[in-house]
Amino acid sequence: MQHIKVYIIFLSLLACISCKKKETLFSFINSSKTHINFQNTLTSTTDLNILNYLYFYNGSGVSAADFNNDGLTDLYFTANQSEDKLYLNLGDFIFDDITALSGIDNSSNWTTGSTVVDINNDGLLDIYICKLGNYPGIEGQNLLYINQGLKNGIPIFKESAQEYGLNIKSFATQSVFFDYDHDSDLDMFLLNHSTHPNSNYGSGKTRMQIDSLSGDRLYENIDGKYVDVSAKAGIFQGKIGYGLGVSISDINNDGFPDIYVGNDFFENDYLYINQKDKTFKEVISNDRTKLGHTSHYSMGNSVTDLNNDGEMDIISLDMLPENLKTYKTSGLEYPYQTYEYYLKNGYSPQFMQNTLHINNGNGSFSEIAHISGIAATEWSWSPIVSDFDNDGNKDIYITNGILGATNDMDFINFISNENIQKQLGKNMSDKDLALANEIPPKKVKNYFYRNNGDNTFQNETEKWSIPKDSYSNGGIYVDLDNDGDLDLVINNINEPAYILKNNSEKFNPENKYLKIKFKGPEKNRFGIGAKILAYIGTKIISEENYTTRGYLSSVEPKLNIGLGNISTIDSLEIIWPNGAFQTLKQVKVNQEIEVNFDNASGNYFEIKPAQEKSFLSNSEPLFDFKHKDLVSIEFNRDPLIPYASTNLGPQISVADIDNNGLDDIFICGGKAQGSQLFLQTEIGRFESKQEDLFVKDAINEDTNSTFFDANGDNFIDLLVVSGGNEFKNGKPLNPRLYINNKGTFVKDTIQFQNIEINASRVQAVDIDNDGDLDISISSNLIPWQFGKSPKQYILKNNGKGSFSDATSYFGQEFQNIGNVQDIIWMDINNDSIKDAIVCGYWMPISIFINDGKKLTLQNNNNLQETNGWWNTINVADFDKDGDLDLVAGNWGLNTRLKASKEAPITLYSNDYDDNGTIDPVITYYYEGQETPFASKDELVKQLSFLNKKFLSYKDFANTEFSGLLPAKKIQDAYKKQVFELASCYFENLGNNIFKKRNLPLMTQTSSINSIAIDDFNDDGYLDLFLTGNNYDISTQLGKLDANHGNILLNDKKGFFTNQLHQKFDVPGPARNIEKIRISDKDYYIISINNNTPIFLKKNK
Repeated sequence: MQHIKVYIIFLSLLACISCKKKETLFSFINSSKTHINFQNTLTSTTDLNILNYLYFYNGSGVSAADFNNDGLTDLYFTANQSEDKLYLNLGDFIFDDITALSGIDNSSNWTTGSTVVDINNDGLLDIYICKLGNYPGIEGQNLLYINQGLKNGIPIFKESAQEYGLNIKSFATQSVFFDYDHDSDLDMFLLNHSTHPNSNYGSGKTRMQIDSLSGDRLYENIDGKYVDVSAKAGIFQGKIGYGLGVSISDINNDGFPDIYVGNDFFENDYLYINQKDKTFKEVISNDRTKLGHTSHYSMGNSVTDLNNDGEMDIISLDMLPENLKTYKTSGLEYPYQTYEYYLKNGYSPQFMQNTLHINNGNGSFSEIAHISGIAATEWSWSPIVSDFDNDGNKDIYITNGILGATNDMDFINFISNENIQKQLGKNMSDKDLALANEIPPKKVKNYFYRNNGDNTFQNETEKWSIPKDSYSNGGIYVDLDNDGDLDLVINNINEPAYILKNNSEKFNPENKYLKIKFKGPEKNRFGIGAKILAYIGTKIISEENYTTRGYLSSVEPKLNIGLGNISTIDSLEIIWPNGAFQTLKQVKVNQEIEVNFDNASGNYFEIKPAQEKSFLSNSEPLFDFKHKDLVSIEFNRDPLIPYASTNLGPQISVADIDNNGLDDIFICGGKAQGSQLFLQTEIGRFESKQEDLFVKDAINEDTNSTFFDANGDNFIDLLVVSGGNEFKNGKPLNPRLYINNKGTFVKDTIQFQNIEINASRVQAVDIDNDGDLDISISSNLIPWQFGKSPKQYILKNNGKGSFSDATSYFGQEFQNIGNVQDIIWMDINNDSIKDAIVCGYWMPISIFINDGKKLTLQNNNNLQETNGWWNTINVADFDKDGDLDLVAGNWGLNTRLKASKEAPITLYSNDYDDNGTIDPVITYYYEGQETPFASKDELVKQLSFLNKKFLSYKDFANTEFSGLLPAKKIQDAYKKQVFELASCYFENLGNNIFKKRNLPLMTQTSSINSIAIDDFNDDGYLDLFLTGNNYDISTQLGKLDANHGNILLNDKKGFFTNQLHQKFDVPGPARNIEKIRISDKDYYIISINNNTPIFLKKNK
């Protein structure tokens, strides 16, 4: 027995030793080895602390450069309150502190970021340092330390900011050097920050005013002197700028560098597109659809090609918690009504989350952080983006943590006390300072994300490192030991800096690399702004040589690219800032090469390679119509719901009204807006007709319409239905029939008066094969009763245009199927009678077999558990096997909501507080735990008893859903569930048994609202054109705005491939697609909520 105990103890010791020796891709190198003892230590005083300087806990950065040109990269750390440090790299991860010997002395309050640049073009790298100036108790100015060369092997620096016009006194955050005007010298953009968000909030137009301390600035290099050209160049300099991140990149691939600025708080981020004439045009403030939403509390950012398609993508960090309890105790988004006011006040959509904007190559971006897996990483500062495992895909390291989380709701409630606020004046006491200690710290781990190569990322934090909780801020990638993989250097608050050695040469020896050093022209010796394109098979790896990266930090002016398991690079293009380029063939890997500007010639941007064919192209609007929808009031009535059903229009119908062989258009109007009829002229224009007829029913929110010959006179009649979840009953919910009297519509005032329906679709179909067209009217809701199933209608035609309700006997099962969004009638079982294929919210895709006498719900077809938030469905034989397949548009996978059979989204409707009102409580699963979708603030608006039950946000966060509401009420609630949120293709395997397959990832980035079927590439196989987006969802879910139109080509193998870099754009909340013939050419018209329709020409 004693031997067994000894053996067990021995095994335990072995296990402990094994744990200690855990090998990971990155390993921490101790300061006893590196001799780097730097730490950014903060000391609060009554004069300077988090309560009187907003960014006291924001940390500082680090820069890398070979300052002594010995081939080893050195490190410069900035400290907020104490002395900056310069460390010389001696090799083998050993460094020497040479700060005092180098002549650098920056130890006064308050330092932020630093940038390396050869400002005098002598081949020696200098350091530009940003400081807080002219702030109470602080009189700093930016510093420029010029490298004077070596003395006894030590680089010596001289402070010379005034000589270059760079002794700037402002609230400086970070600088970036680049050649914005193509005159071959380096200009400078200075990112500044404001300090008082509450008092500064106002109209977005304030960004047009100039604030000398907070406003960003652009300086042009004119004969070695830096001159402020901000106003002339179109740079915003307002007091509402809270700049924390800046990146430079040629975002639109036109050869000129553009600027991305990340702003904290309420102000928009800025995307400045270089106009090639020394001016910039800011995109986000001018067109909210180009990027859609951005991060709300933007911190560090990075612009780089994350998916190897040759287009530069944008990642910006925020402070959305990954931890559920932290999420529930944190300040979240504005209520919908406040958010709408915020937009009206001149701001663009912003939400608290990391954002990843994929560049679509047509001036638009798709924000996909949730579906990519990187949206929530706690309080995040710096995205350090590079290929850490050298597999050819860029990965992400995210720094995290803050000494005091000022968005903790319990602290906010505490500090908001009127008496406490009065204490926090200009003359703080030690007692007042103690209040800062009440702010809960958020000391959390940094994150590693491995790029999967398909626009998604895998969290490898535990596999790639032994994570430590920290307050990490600025950081960089750098090859400290010249082994071809990138190490990490991180600046932390109140603890030593991290040095993480990359062991990729050991873990991934098959993966190769290439290092590129630049020998630039006379005024840009290090080739800042040069771009490389590495062609490896079908992959393009692109990188740009800019030093300012991430947050408050800068890297050396050298590129290190991972290549994967290859032996040579097919070709390497080097493109210099002025467009001159050089192409190298069959480049060997695992080496460092130097590229020389003198070997480049021509202009790359004048001979750019041909673009892929765009199957559609945007055309000018062909008639004057702008849909007008009021701001949804549904969230006022139901603050707990995830989406509104008030703004689902407009829909379009196309037919030849006057029998002249030309397609005409009917487009539905919003509430208080008349629908309109447009007749096509012989020259391909459209004229509005009979406006007086339709404006009489402008009170209706028309949601759908159908053209059909109701009375058999060979003229197309019109049936219009309404909805909008605004009227509970009455005439605004009556369908309206318009009889076509030889090209002129006359309203039938008799029929459908006994039907009141909040309609989603109306279809004309011969349900009984008697030769006339009958009607189905679908409904998605009972007004003001979220989630309750409405009645669906089947109306039979007597052959003369008179309709009777046949629902009770023809559609007995059909009438209560659920919240129907779309229906299509097709003969799915080949009996020559059209069947009904139905989709909607909280319901499965359903097929009703029509025998001419009634509709019977089909079972055992693998569709029974497809409950989703389905918007649209279409049907065709895509795989040419003789039966009909289905394709359906859903909510998408790009919000925090996920759903499956095992972890569904659930609606629990009940009167939880016994006040006579039904409360719709929605839950979802997060990390295996069922949790309410709504925040505490939203819940207590409707269920005030929760405020007494949970006095603190912490108490609320620690309570599981089962303990939140009365158990009996939950048990007795009216329940509905969602198991699927992906848009899907359903292959018919024969006998109407279906196999589900998610559509390609980029179609899942938003809701899909309409699907058109066409053969776009003329290969004899049917392809798909999808549009979508939904702006009217809870602010806690952000905004579904990433879809700009998708073309999916049939791969002839039973599925589809997404076509990249199509040059057309369908921005905004697209509602439906209709094909139309104009002047003997095929077009698509796409209706847009609250905007003008989009016309797309089909290209041959």
